[in-house]
Amino acid sequence: MNEGIIYYIFLIFYVSIFVFQKIVLGFVSFPSTIAFLARITLGYIVIRYIGVNFKLAYFHIIYFVSFISLFGYLWNFFGQDVPPIYFTESTNLYHDNSGRNIIFFQQKGEGSRNSGMFWEPGAFACYICLSFLLYLGNIKMLIKEHLFKVLIVLLALITTYSTTGYIVLFIIGIATIYIEYSQKYGAFVLPILGSFAILGYITYESTDFLKDKIDHQFQNATDREEGEFGPDRLSALFFDIHYISKHPLIGNGFHSQTRYADHPELQKEDLGHGNGFSDFLASMGILSLLFYSFFLIKYNKTNPVVFLFAILILLQGEPLLNYPLFLSLPFIFIYDIYNRRIINLS
Repeated sequence: MNEGIIYYIFLIFYVSIFVFQKIVLGFVSFPSTIAFLARITLGYIVIRYIGVNFKLAYFHIIYFVSFISLFGYLWNFFGQDVPPIYFTESTNLYHDNSGRNIIFFQQKGEGSRNSGMFWEPGAFACYICLSFLLYLGNIKMLIKEHLFKVLIVLLALITTYSTTGYIVLFIIGIATIYIEYSQKYGAFVLPILGSFAILGYITYESTDFLKDKIDHQFQNATDREEGEFGPDRLSALFFDIHYISKHPLIGNGFHSQTRYADHPELQKEDLGHGNGFSDFLASMGILSLLFYSFFLIKYNKTNPVVFLFAILILLQGEPLLNYPLFLSLPFIFIYDIYNRRIINLS
């Protein structure tokens, strides 16, 4: 299949979803529809233009952002505020998202966590994790050729103090040991994996911000009344179940008029939705997620199941499918295969 045709398949599929939403819901926001399709198009164009070098180019960008972020984080660590080029004002109903922005670094609050240039530390962690996930199965090679950069990126990830980022980093570590070392070291890998798992559990139990955060969010979610919205990932998931079950296949659209049709008090608020997975399901339906997942697995020739699982974990923390890069991930693998085929033939 011609690689460019797949882009049009994406457009046709999602346009069909919007058409069915118009029929079933009675209303679809035209600007939201155009914006969604434009994000796919932008991601597709950039990925196709960069071609086979996309993974390395992306890793270098993340390294550059991480390197700068560590200076900003240290500046905050010693009690100083970064001198902003401009301020970002918070409109969020639940969180203070104001920040001091210097383009490649944004200080959130007092800067106790590293946000990099992103809207919050958790988002920065997700984009860092993606840079490693794209090399899943070749992490050893990445470390060998770019050790200093890998260490800088890892240090930036650690300073985000992101629960989601730490969990996915742990998954990458486990997968790397199994994929890249099991064939060479055989039975010795199992004790290493076991030790790695025990270390992860001890870290979870002994690190307050990991265990306390997860326990606190679980308690908040279970304490909320049915139908009550909460911005954290578990509360948002429980809330979204109502809308997922309402229109499971095609979703409820992006516009608040249909997305929160049964909760009009939320329609004019900036909610800071904390679960990108359930938000996408509630907005675009199960068919859209299955379509996206199918192309990720079909064209990712190295450990697609682990990759998809890690992406779904990342989505639990951030609305990543609202942005071009994650929305267009399948094209990275599609054009990687295509460009390598051209290189081999030349």
